Amino acid sequence: MRPGLWKRVGGRVVLYGAFVFLALPFSFSQVMLRLPRQPTSGVYAPFEETFVDSDGLRIRTWTVPGRRDRAAVVIVHGLGDTLESFTDQARTLHRRGHTVLLLDLRAHGGSEGRDSTLGALERVDVKSAARHLRERGLAAAGIVYMGFSLGSAAVMGAAPDEPDTRAVILEAPFDTARATVAHHGWLLYRIPAWVPIGRLALAVAGWRAGFDPDDVDLVKASARLRAPLLTIVDGEDPRMPEAVVRRVFNAHPGPAQMWVAPGVGHVGAVLRPDYWTQVNGFLEANGL
Repeated sequence: MRPGLWKRVGGRVVLYGAFVFLALPFSFSQVMLRLPRQPTSGVYAPFEETFVDSDGLRIRTWTVPGRRDRAAVVIVHGLGDTLESFTDQARTLHRRGHTVLLLDLRAHGGSEGRDSTLGALERVDVKSAARHLRERGLAAAGIVYMGFSLGSAAVMGAAPDEPDTRAVILEAPFDTARATVAHHGWLLYRIPAWVPIGRLALAVAGWRAGFDPDDVDLVKASARLRAPLLTIVDGEDPRMPEAVVRRVFNAHPGPAQMWVAPGVGHVGAVLRPDYWTQVNGFLEANGL
């Protein structure tokens, strides 16, 4: 082969390699970290709006106080969502007597922050919200955490270490950051798990936003959790199917329940007429 041809081939190999191993991972890391914010609304009754500090970021919360003898509930939304999506659940829980706090995770809704980190840093937002309830005297009976999708990772990064955790409810949790990135790479882009683009993108995202992807492991967190756990599978959800949710459920030492909500998509269980039968039944079974 002529020297000129070798140079052209070598140049193309370098160019294509740079695209695959540098440009694509950087682009995918951008998708992970930076999502368009959903619009927010002004606070309305019965909620009151407060901003809490989380690692120097202002995190928006809406709270409705309840009875002191009932556990407070912290509700944490999913990726690209805002607290407004869960006001109906908050009202229903408040009618049971619970104080309920909704929060916008960092880089979402009305909260500050630039990067979403798969739950790695969002756990601090959840801890800050719980501390806010305690400081206001609204968590005398402990706290129940409800997490949805990404919110499940934030909750499971916080709840096992909180001394007053009374129960945890997770809908559509993933198992680990690495596994869900690989799964979504195939689901959305048909990238096989053995292709390293997802792993490289996750490493780049962690470097850019200052988090360790291996810290996001809901299976290990479930094994450490000593409070009762309810896991909810959305029956028609390809993103977090039953096999994924079951890994989180199976790791828990108990007591634990799992409910498969038939016929609903991602974070759609509340559309089922038996949703509150399941949630309230779990709370009542555990003295909540």
